[in-house]
Amino acid sequence: MPRIDMLGVGRRLEALRYALDLSRKDFASSFGLDPSSYTKTVDGEKQLRSEAAYAIAEQWGVTMDYLFRGRLVELPEHLRESILKNLNTGD
Repeated sequence: MPRIDMLGVGRRLEALRYALDLSRKDFASSFGLDPSSYTKTVDGEKQLRSEAAYAIAEQWGVTMDYLFRGRLVELPEHLRESILKNLNTGD
């Protein structure tokens, strides 16, 4: 069975958060995580639960494929461009 790249998920979460210009606290609370759990998820210490991923997808207009696989194809153009910028700069 394929393994989830938890660090990749964390990088994509952070790229989305930067694209949305939100603090970690505000972004985490938008889908029901406390800041500590969010930090552990970003650092790859804790797996992003499917319920949280679904909430992120619904709230912010991204896809589960983006969150878990990094596929940007179906994202809105403005969001895709901002996420790509953040992923490429490492912010």
